[in-house]
Amino acid sequence: MSTDQPQPNTARARGDRPGPHRPPGTVRRSVAIIIAVATLIIGGVLGYLAGGGPDAPTQLQVVTNLPAVTVTVPASTP
Repeated sequence: MSTDQPQPNTARARGDRPGPHRPPGTVRRSVAIIIAVATLIIGGVLGYLAGGGPDAPTQLQVVTNLPAVTVTVPASTP
């Protein structure tokens, strides 16, 4: 028969913290999903507002006055 004391077999008895053991600086999967969904929603709202919101024009037209340029290239002679 052994004279050694029995070793504790639970995390609390060993002095470890309860709960999952993650390396420092890691984020839980649920928190990462919440952050991603919130980012997509905020991006969608900002894009909607940038496009004019509820008063957006039905058709966008870009009008620029570009000068017409004509280029004449002389024919090469053999």
